[in-house]
Amino acid sequence: MAPSLSLTLAAFLLRAGKSLAAPDQATTQACTDIENALPGKVLTPGLLAVEYEHETQQYWSTTLRSVDPACIVQPNAAEDVAAVVKVLNKYPSVKFATRSGGHDPNVGHATVQDGVQIVMTDLAGATYDVDKDLAYVKPGGEWNDVISELAPSGVAVVGGRLGLVGVGGYLLQGGISFLSAQEGLAADSIVGWETVMANGSIVNVDAASQPDLAQAMRGSGSQFGIVTKYTIRPHHIGQVYGGFCLYDNSQDGKIHAALHEFTANGAQDPKAAIIVSQLVAVGGSKASIMYTFYDGPTPPTTGAFADFLKIPGIGCAPKTRSYADLLKTNGEPARLLNSRVSFRTYTLPYIGSRPQMYKEIRDKLAEIATPFLNVLRPTSQFSVDFQPLPSLIGKISDSKGGNAMGLTGADPDRLILEIQGSWALPSDDTEGYNVSKQLTDWLDEQVPQWLAEAGMGSQYLPFFMNDAAGDQDVTGSYKDVAKFKALQMSVDPNGLFSTRAGGFKY
Repeated sequence: MAPSLSLTLAAFLLRAGKSLAAPDQATTQACTDIENALPGKVLTPGLLAVEYEHETQQYWSTTLRSVDPACIVQPNAAEDVAAVVKVLNKYPSVKFATRSGGHDPNVGHATVQDGVQIVMTDLAGATYDVDKDLAYVKPGGEWNDVISELAPSGVAVVGGRLGLVGVGGYLLQGGISFLSAQEGLAADSIVGWETVMANGSIVNVDAASQPDLAQAMRGSGSQFGIVTKYTIRPHHIGQVYGGFCLYDNSQDGKIHAALHEFTANGAQDPKAAIIVSQLVAVGGSKASIMYTFYDGPTPPTTGAFADFLKIPGIGCAPKTRSYADLLKTNGEPARLLNSRVSFRTYTLPYIGSRPQMYKEIRDKLAEIATPFLNVLRPTSQFSVDFQPLPSLIGKISDSKGGNAMGLTGADPDRLILEIQGSWALPSDDTEGYNVSKQLTDWLDEQVPQWLAEAGMGSQYLPFFMNDAAGDQDVTGSYKDVAKFKALQMSVDPNGLFSTRAGGFKY
């Protein structure tokens, strides 16, 4: 069988297993108008069907691969995106979505059933201007692309810690990084956004001349426009040390003790960073994965970071390497997951008198998840990922003009908790999502009690958008929500982004 015929047959068989699309007349006409404006850049189930099917599969979570847009647009310039937005403004009932890397697992954020799907496949990569010391980063693709293209110039930008993470959504939602204790959130280093606004105009948002809009765009998601290029102050980098280790649950005590110490004191050496991911799998079995990073070829032998390196693991891969190699190695195991995925987030206070907090959270997850993780779901798993958010990050964010999350120099030490879940079958979705929600419901009750027992008052604990579930009111947790809501309405008075596209809203 000829290769082209094989691909066509594969696309037909894949389509046969999916629900029949039923876009309304307005959406069908919008797709036609976009095709007339951008010939050769629009895919439909009938036109260029093989490439259409390929694009629908470019999502990390398999949950999103069954969504069928009415048409898929592949722009390769800001002017193409502007043309799409101008057409969308003619059809106020038509829904749309924009996808960059496809890593966000939330249904409806980067997908749209029977609507117009904009994909940034052809808007990817990065360049460096040595004279201006600025990096120019496009939103499509993943961090492996960006970091590898900047590497020959000896620079990086503050970005994802696993190379497979997408670029655009990560930057718009804030972005925590191995470099955050030196540079703040990823969004804090952005100084310019080439943006297609709600009226179809192309605006170069400048942090210096538009500080309020810049602050809003650092962590509000995609509510202010479709960004087609970021201008970012880079981080100069050489060889680094890092990788991941796997541990059985006999090392939990040492891991929790090191995590408690690092959260309070790790920022004394801002070149160091860690993620502690604690897994619960079938039958309630437990393991941990720890990602370590040091911005230099040789890690310290004493201090909070060194304590992690002394814990014996089952298998460890940290070594001196390039930053690009580290991110690629970190991400490749996650690429193989091939599951329905859920995210949920919680921001935890650092409570010095409660070193047992991490064990309590991990044990509660195991209690909630174990009934779900039975032999009928052998590949399912959940994890709680502890990510220290030292007060230093807020100080840096503040110095760069601030972000939507509202981090400041007066911040206490905190941790961002990501609760991840994965399973195979659509029939398990409701129960699977509920596992993570039960944990955050429990934390809503426990955290105020823990703070009271420690003699600490209430704290500002905004949600971290990159790790959040779609039903979490992330922007409602921001202290300046009213300011940003008014600003969003001023640039999008007809609600193009606030009512017709997915994602978190003000």
